Amino acid sequence: MIRQQLLAIEPASLKLILFLLAAVLIAGSALYLIKPQYLDFRDRRVAYELLQNQIDDPIQLQQAIDQERRQITELKLQLHGEAGNMPVNEMESYLVGRLQELAWDAGIELVGVRPGTAKRIREFEEISFEVEVAGEYKNLYKWLDNIGNALGFMLVTDYEISPLNSKQTATDLSMRVTIVFYRAADK
Repeated sequence: MIRQQLLAIEPASLKLILFLLAAVLIAGSALYLIKPQYLDFRDRRVAYELLQNQIDDPIQLQQAIDQERRQITELKLQLHGEAGNMPVNEMESYLVGRLQELAWDAGIELVGVRPGTAKRIREFEEISFEVEVAGEYKNLYKWLDNIGNALGFMLVTDYEISPLNSKQTATDLSMRVTIVFYRAADK
């Protein structure tokens, strides 16, 4: 059936269809195979020229190196937090102190901190703390946000918020959280 239909098509029309099909295949291969390679080459050429210009100017080269070092330091702080290379026992003391400082900054009271056990999970070291704080909701939220920013990668694995049994203010809450800090384990 298909053969009969192909035989019924005029040779000029068949040549045109085959030509258009070949053009579509060539355009598709150029779009998906050649264009990404060309864009990558162009980006690398531009980066090379920028680096070449910086090498010619030692002051500009030193500024670029300093900027890269600052970015590396910021990324290390973001990845590992402030306590990245401390031994576990020093890190626990440091984290308790920082939790207290951050509680003061947020305007809440750090009621208690109970360090958990340090565990190794694949290439990470996991250190957990059970923390109890008291204060207004917005300040508790601010404190959680601050410890996430200041101390590196952490998770709140469990939390409980309840009204504080106090006559000070009706808006004060008590929050118990289990915070787990992660850092790269020593090899």
